[in-house]
Amino acid sequence: MRSPQLTVQRIFSEPDLNGSAPVALRFSPDGQRISYLRNSSESIERLDLWTYSVDNGSASVLVRSDSLVSNDRILSDHEKAKRERQRITASGIIEYHWSPNGDALIFPVDGNLFHLDLSSDDNSLRQLSDDSTFETDVQFSPQGNYVSFVRDQNIHLIQLDGTLVHRQLTFDGANTVANGVAEFIAQEEMHRFSGYWWSPDEQHMAFIQTDESDVAVSQRYEIDADDFKVFDQRYPYTGTANARVRLGIASLQEDSIRWLDLGGRDDIYLARVDWLPDHLTLAVQIQARDQKTLQLYFYDTSDGERRLILTEDSTTWINLHNDLRFLKSSGRFIWASERSGYKHLYLYELDGTLIRPLTSGEWPVSQMKGVDEKNERIYFEGFLQSPTEKHLYSVALQTPEHPPPQLTEEPGWHDVEISLDCRHYIDRHSDTATPPRVSLHRIDGERLDDLESNSLRRGHPYFPFREQHAEIRFDTLPAADGQPLHFRITRPEPFDPDRRYPAIVLVYGGPGVQRVKNEWGSLWNQFLARQGYALFELDNRGASNHGKAFEDPIHGELGRVETADQLVGVEYLKSLSWVDEDRLGVFGHSYGGYMTLMLMMKAGGVFKAGVAVAPVTDWRLYDTHYTERYLSHPKLNAAGYEQSNVFPYIQQLQGELLIMHGMADDNVLFTNSTKLFKALQDGNHKFEMMTYPGSKHGLGGRRVNIHRFETIARFFRRTLQRGRPDGS
Repeated sequence: MRSPQLTVQRIFSEPDLNGSAPVALRFSPDGQRISYLRNSSESIERLDLWTYSVDNGSASVLVRSDSLVSNDRILSDHEKAKRERQRITASGIIEYHWSPNGDALIFPVDGNLFHLDLSSDDNSLRQLSDDSTFETDVQFSPQGNYVSFVRDQNIHLIQLDGTLVHRQLTFDGANTVANGVAEFIAQEEMHRFSGYWWSPDEQHMAFIQTDESDVAVSQRYEIDADDFKVFDQRYPYTGTANARVRLGIASLQEDSIRWLDLGGRDDIYLARVDWLPDHLTLAVQIQARDQKTLQLYFYDTSDGERRLILTEDSTTWINLHNDLRFLKSSGRFIWASERSGYKHLYLYELDGTLIRPLTSGEWPVSQMKGVDEKNERIYFEGFLQSPTEKHLYSVALQTPEHPPPQLTEEPGWHDVEISLDCRHYIDRHSDTATPPRVSLHRIDGERLDDLESNSLRRGHPYFPFREQHAEIRFDTLPAADGQPLHFRITRPEPFDPDRRYPAIVLVYGGPGVQRVKNEWGSLWNQFLARQGYALFELDNRGASNHGKAFEDPIHGELGRVETADQLVGVEYLKSLSWVDEDRLGVFGHSYGGYMTLMLMMKAGGVFKAGVAVAPVTDWRLYDTHYTERYLSHPKLNAAGYEQSNVFPYIQQLQGELLIMHGMADDNVLFTNSTKLFKALQDGNHKFEMMTYPGSKHGLGGRRVNIHRFETIARFFRRTLQRGRPDGS
């Protein structure tokens, strides 16, 4: 029987070809249950809440989201922005939180807040908020006596003692002032999505107050199919003022607020805030505006006195992390640093005295996953074997092993969650030939059960397509400075070594992202391979998970080193006997869209065709924290900004170009593309464009995805495939 054809329409239709592996997996506080989100049986775009019993291996749905979703409910602007920042495209239950003792769960659905009582016989569900309000940043208090959230730029509490007494903690949030809200820069660039933090004893709450009055107002246009809106948005363009921030400590008993001394500096970033186990000390990470310095301070909340505990310095920039852990038993803390050129973990006394490094070597730690104080071991994900594979490791606090023991065995990419008692872990694993599967393990690595095997056997949605799954191969090439550049290449399917195939370079190229992974990849790539293309992906310098020394060369000028590294890969691609060097294409989104433009303008006609989606074209149109991290302040590096933009190279553009952009993009503003359109028109350059009304940066949604990927497929057929001038 002939295998079915893989089409763009099928990729974005139901059932999901990737299978049904759950997401947002977490242990209950007692470690007896595992909760997770799974696609609804009615829609792959809506998520339901499930639970799994560790004792008996049974799984059941806790809450079906279709009974809670209101089709008339309009998301608030803050919620829309938050989902865009977190790249959330699903609906239904998209987040949830366990109570500290594991007897309840809370979750928002389209701004309404729900409480699920697991101690009752019928798992009673109640709505804690009114349909007229909109709650964000929902949290349980550390002892479970309150639920807190942000509403209308102020912090609110609900007391969970049966009375459901509502209490408002701050009152001056309005207009440009917001309390407890993670502002745009915090969410988009610092990956801090909360703006308030409970003390462990529930007596105090630390919170950030932001004032955007200094941020210049600019007009942002959102063009929809039948509507045109102009937003007066306070967007912190690089080189301009950020929001002013204050850090307060609210006393729940005294109903008062103490404002902490941040050193008299307005132009700083409040990167991270954590409470120490003593309930009285607040740890605050303050990053300088130029991001070359990160300082960790301890504040005594009784009198506001602060102490500088440690400082991280860099000649380029400091990457933020979430790997600060305080040890209750020993009064010490674990801290992550890239001072060696690679991210590693270090053990400190509370006064800032370094005790010992816990990990070391020419490989980076990804993130800490658990601390077992009783047995004095920590657990973390890292890249000891290769940047292309992520595994779980453990190391002793007292006598660290070198190298640290590896707990996950199967080659590929492992995303792990560990129970609070560090007795078990959940492993979400995949590789290039294996879709994501979820399993339960003892902490020593022994597999106990499959929560979702997701095996490619009969009945799996991808089973009919499995025999045509294109082969993916990994290797390295040397960069100009000798550093290894990891790449992966996908051969056309079916493959004939005597043929010469067109090839497409799939590029991102920007910092903070890694493309070359041994994981289940995009089915769009598989579609292209079956259309007769070779696919090439390379992590150039600047990419994450290769070490800080690998990232640093992009500092001061963007697009130069990245382009040179990608062209190293192109030369290798052209050397393959089965690749037609006269039919090379390039495709990228966001920074990848920017790289597509730079490659087509700076590569001397190497590429016959390229697709740039939501590209940055002028870095002066991007925000402070991201842009200044790599290019400094525009007044201090005017030449670097000019050389990093695409406009100086427009006259060198060669090849067929398709530009795509969402017309409501609030990240890479649509202005980036309209400015490029005008420059290309003024220079009489031929190009094509496709804009999407109402779409933001991710260009999400089934209909938009089908249209844009089919448009890209037609474009490449017309420009790279011989004998198909009309793309048919």
